[in-house]
Amino acid sequence: MAGWAKSSGKIMIQKLNELIVRIRPELEPNMPEDFILNGVLDSLDIVLLVDEIDTELGIDFDVSQITPEVFQSIGSLANYLRNAK
Repeated sequence: MAGWAKSSGKIMIQKLNELIVRIRPELEPNMPEDFILNGVLDSLDIVLLVDEIDTELGIDFDVSQITPEVFQSIGSLANYLRNAK
């Protein structure tokens, strides 16, 4: 695992914003708090984001952890990634 999981929350959130905008260029950085409720990310976007996180950050996802709660917001995703082992 790369050092990203130990990055500060601010750096992690900035990188996640970059990855999300790469997947969905029409989105502005610092999107609405609830991705699922606001329809910001759909299931394909989440799969693409998991792939980007693996490729760019070197963090592997536990398949059982790809849940709406983890992908609810940039904050919840950053928290998951910081605690990933």
